Amino acid sequence: MMRGHKSPSKGDKQETKVLLDDWDSWGTEDEDSDCGTDYETAISLTGYGVFHYWLMFVCGWANASDAVEILCISFLLPSAECDLELTPARKGWLSAILFVGMMIGGYIWGSLGDTLGRRIVLINAMLVNAAAGFFSSFSQGYYIFLVLRFLSGVGVGGSIPVVWSYYAEFQPSAKRGAALSVLASFWMVGNVTVAGLAWAIIPHEIGWTDPASFQYNSWRIFVALSALPSFLVAIALVFMPESPRFLLCQGREEETLSVLRRIYYTNTGKDRASYPVTSLQVERVSPHIVVQKQDWRSSIKECVNKAGQLFSPALYRVTLIMLVINFAIQFGYYGLWLWFPELFNKLEQYHTLHPNHTASVCEVVSVDLSAVKELNSTATNFCTNSIPDNQVFINSFIISASAAPSNLWTILHMDKLGRRFFLCFSMLLSGCSAFFIYLVNSSTMNLILSCIFGAVSTMGFNSLDCLGIELFPTSLRSTAMALTLVAARLGAILGNLVFGYLVESHCAVPILTVAGLLIGGGFMGLLLPNTTQKPLL
Repeated sequence: MMRGHKSPSKGDKQETKVLLDDWDSWGTEDEDSDCGTDYETAISLTGYGVFHYWLMFVCGWANASDAVEILCISFLLPSAECDLELTPARKGWLSAILFVGMMIGGYIWGSLGDTLGRRIVLINAMLVNAAAGFFSSFSQGYYIFLVLRFLSGVGVGGSIPVVWSYYAEFQPSAKRGAALSVLASFWMVGNVTVAGLAWAIIPHEIGWTDPASFQYNSWRIFVALSALPSFLVAIALVFMPESPRFLLCQGREEETLSVLRRIYYTNTGKDRASYPVTSLQVERVSPHIVVQKQDWRSSIKECVNKAGQLFSPALYRVTLIMLVINFAIQFGYYGLWLWFPELFNKLEQYHTLHPNHTASVCEVVSVDLSAVKELNSTATNFCTNSIPDNQVFINSFIISASAAPSNLWTILHMDKLGRRFFLCFSMLLSGCSAFFIYLVNSSTMNLILSCIFGAVSTMGFNSLDCLGIELFPTSLRSTAMALTLVAARLGAILGNLVFGYLVESHCAVPILTVAGLLIGGGFMGLLLPNTTQKPLL
């Protein structure tokens, strides 16, 4: 939508000059040059319609496909226990290895997104994700499967920071908060999709299951189908334009205008020549940036330089706070979330054997551990795959869908209540939910608290995604997203490993650690600047 009250000669033209430490003085300085239309006005004049909704669908499914690829591991752990000879520690590594790949891939792909372009990097990252995920379904042993899941993580790690930068740079300020919240809500779509897909495939005896030869059973078919969304998104992105904001930042004014005219034509149906903007205020860039192509060696060198700029006097405080918060929220979320199907499976087994007993999650896990040890002492070489009960998939489906109300709330009120409100509220409440999961002693209460944890965590991720986009300038945006996601992946890796090694022997430690980190991260969110409805830097 056009923001007609905003003069193209003030306000937005100052965005490249603002220091985060002086955020409240926004709009008090005049730009030296008056030639051309500022980017914020130019993108608003394209209208808001069909192009943005199609972009939302494509980028939304890019986000959802990442969720599918990450969360599919949690559903196959019980079913693949014998095929891959999984111990609790191996399960922890299998969940964590994807995040190791994401940590490495996120920084590399994200930094390249600031030098080579958002679209081409995003396409390649999605293809790596799809290919590695698909071929991992053919693995017959644990270590080959582990390596291919790592490579899948490299692809996922690249798509997450780049898709957010790519999508945000097409949005006018007035729409950006709601638009980013919609994009974030597709993570819930991915959660529901993977839960439904697992429910439809894993419990059924399909494929080849002869243990003496090549196996391609139901959980492997599930893994292969989980890679399909990434491949379809990569195909769709081939037909999308490069980010106009990125092109302008590179000094490529004519290409930027061409993309803006295309958006205008798609949204309004009017002739491209009738688009009212004929020139733009080009970003001030160094001469070495305004080039058509760079070799990979120069690109990598520039990636390192960009990372250093994030710790400049104007940005280091925000960068450090974002690193800590990303670590805390992902340690908490993925530490618990990826173990929910496994924990629910153990709860179902316990209550089947002891229908009239009540026990906490930690007590149930401890009892199961003793039973497994007793079984192994009498039948050392005996192993049976544990196909989860239908109730396990139903519970996972309910928890995934529970994020819908909180997603709707952030979509409608992100630009009213602000990013900081949702971040702090979410992390404090999800930390309390994690603490009470440790105390409850029934399946029903555990399901309710798990739903609350999933729903309020979603609000935190949605607001953190907005802040990650808006706190950093265009030239550093993908690099900043990638670097903060390195901290996030470290949190997710440690969360999974802590749960893998301690959930059966010292269950209280990982659950209470999650609660503490989330509550602490919520208080740190108060230190971040306000970015609500501010133009992109």
